[in-house]
Amino acid sequence: MNDFFDDNQIALAKRGCTSELALAFHGMAFKILSDDSGVLNLLRDYFSGLTETGTETPTTQQRVYLVNKSMDTSKIHWTPVERIKASSLGLKEAYADVPGGRWIHKVRTGMVMFQALTDPIIFGDLREHISQVINFINNQFLNYQQRQGYLLGHASAFNIDGSVTAIAASSGGGKSTLMLKALEADNTRFLSNDRILFKVAGDQVRILGLAKHPRVNPGTLINSQRLQSILPESERKRFEGMPQGQLWDIEQKYDVLIPQAYGEDKAALSGRLKNLVLLDWTLGASEPTALSTVDIRANPEALEGLRKSPGPFFQQADGRFPPEQSRSADIYVENLRGVQIWRLAGKVDFERAIALLHEKGVL
Repeated sequence: MNDFFDDNQIALAKRGCTSELALAFHGMAFKILSDDSGVLNLLRDYFSGLTETGTETPTTQQRVYLVNKSMDTSKIHWTPVERIKASSLGLKEAYADVPGGRWIHKVRTGMVMFQALTDPIIFGDLREHISQVINFINNQFLNYQQRQGYLLGHASAFNIDGSVTAIAASSGGGKSTLMLKALEADNTRFLSNDRILFKVAGDQVRILGLAKHPRVNPGTLINSQRLQSILPESERKRFEGMPQGQLWDIEQKYDVLIPQAYGEDKAALSGRLKNLVLLDWTLGASEPTALSTVDIRANPEALEGLRKSPGPFFQQADGRFPPEQSRSADIYVENLRGVQIWRLAGKVDFERAIALLHEKGVL
């Protein structure tokens, strides 16, 4: 265990980060520096197919430091991050604000991050918890784009020739499964699995996806002939014989790597938001699956599943960390001008939902 809360120790740790990886996301270039070149190889493989390869000059550059050493977290007072829905696994994260930034402690894994406007840094067992390293890098992208006026949404999305359909629901509502079903069409491309950024730009709504492969529960994989092989055989047999209601509630994440599962050039992480599908269905419903339009100006509460708090990592341009809360429903309505809003209701039926999206010209 090391005490890196001292500025001199942090500076020393940064000097040890001599391996480098360059990544380019929409409008943003990253220089990732680490003391473990193997971690950078993992990141290079992971982000393959999700980063920009064009010649557009990024509007901003960001260094991120990755230190493969654990920290002694006992010498600092941590404030728990309260969650609306408590987890049976206990506290997930805590934070401590200091001049220049915020320390965030991932309690279950021991990972520690320093969120700052410049040179954010993460400490811990990087290889063991590579998903949290990926999230930390992506949080810098989310922060920057929200500071540029983009609104954060809780949705998956697919892209058809630059026109994007987002699918919003609360966690476990089926948005990942429906998006991956849509990717079976030859003309669709992956845009995002769980987070979108969008804002009005002229006469359209621009949307950005997050460079993160879908992390899904076993119910999503069982429902896809293409993706079932991601599950180990013993797990697949166990889940195949499980009642749908029980399978729906299982929280056990698996990565769906888009290029491996769907082929190269199957991702396009920016476009124009054309459709928003709100999932308002239930497993036990007796009514058949139905797709209808929604007037969100008359019913802004329909957007509840889309609204998303920026979370404890979000830092404003002045360095402050605002209280955790979603923007108002009215702000979401204003940023969806010209977007066609749909509502899927009735019984959960993914095959029927895809057929309805085809009928309405969404797919």
